[in-house]
Amino acid sequence: MLHSPKILLSCLLSFLLLLPGVRAQDSPFPWPEGKKMALSLSFDDARASNPKTGIPILNKHDLQATFFVLPEAITADLTGWQMAVEQGHEMANHSYVHPCSGNFTWSRDRALENYTLDRMETELMRANQAVYERLGVMPSVYAYPCGQKFIGRGTHTQSLVPLISKKFLAGRGWLDEAAADPWYADLAQLPGVKMDDTDFESLLPMIEQSAANGHWLILAGHETGTSGAQTTRLDFLEELARYVNDPANGIWVAPIGTIAQYVKATRESLLDTINQPGLVRSDQYGRLQLTAETGKGTGPDIQYMPEWKAFGWFTEKDQVTWEMDVPETAIYQVWLDWSVSDEEAGKEYLLSVSGQQLRGRVERSGSWETFQQKMLGTVRLNKGYQTLTFRSANPDEKGPLLDLRTIRLTPVD
Repeated sequence: MLHSPKILLSCLLSFLLLLPGVRAQDSPFPWPEGKKMALSLSFDDARASNPKTGIPILNKHDLQATFFVLPEAITADLTGWQMAVEQGHEMANHSYVHPCSGNFTWSRDRALENYTLDRMETELMRANQAVYERLGVMPSVYAYPCGQKFIGRGTHTQSLVPLISKKFLAGRGWLDEAAADPWYADLAQLPGVKMDDTDFESLLPMIEQSAANGHWLILAGHETGTSGAQTTRLDFLEELARYVNDPANGIWVAPIGTIAQYVKATRESLLDTINQPGLVRSDQYGRLQLTAETGKGTGPDIQYMPEWKAFGWFTEKDQVTWEMDVPETAIYQVWLDWSVSDEEAGKEYLLSVSGQQLRGRVERSGSWETFQQKMLGTVRLNKGYQTLTFRSANPDEKGPLLDLRTIRLTPVD
């Protein structure tokens, strides 16, 4: 039995705060009950073989899967699909009419190249409602038909990912080549790895690698049977089920929606206690908040300290770099949020951004535990991608520089 996510996250947070420096990229993801990895089985299109041959095998081994259904397809065996819901399987959205690129001639009358975002949104909500009316559940997860995440063509091409992110908990791709990193993955475009037309031994290395990395492997198939194209073999399912149910392998198997909700809640709970470098975007006021959680620390001994939500400098060669998307070309005030002991204060810092430098001395804050804020000066930034680096200005100066929590860039009116 899995423990309460709230209890698990509380215990994890307490553990992380005891560590001297924690970064998401080198911290194992906290899967329930100490599991090594997560795995989801998923099947597309509501193929007739699923209730007849695939679901009985899953039920035999007490495994629940995600089925991305088409509303019209489930009417052919409505009783079978209703039973699947009762048995704990997840019913998810796979669109209303399965639109793909017109390069598939069978999809020419519903080609993604001829879609608009509002048409797609209308059809997605129509599919959700149809699944609810037939099966009594409202889908919260989506799979991109043919794995294609666009509408339009040429200069009118638009991504479907923002729409799926807005309307669904998660979205799954197709024919991807990697498992999802739960710290990093975009839930709106999770990778789906093909399990059709393969055997267990061929897929075992990816499962083992996912366990070694602590990742989430999402397998995707269509038909369930003994032969034929786009078919997940029944003997494959049997072997896979025995392997994942062996406690020694440490695999948490659950539908995509269940695991996506857990990943989302875990990340939100630890959002400001884990260092996960990434592109910083502005807030609604045009400000860029360069927090320690989003900066990349490099150097012999720099550490992210979750208890202070700050980077701690321990040598003169340490530095932190941020990537950012500057919203507008403008003059920006540069604010520093720092702490330092009186004994270590006074060392020179150097802030570099967009070919400009701000240089000064780290003033006293009162103690390592007392953070202060001060404007360091102004810089002119051009709109678009920029990097900012903060480091010691004197490579010969020994000892810690400061603890840095945030650099804030505020546009000047």
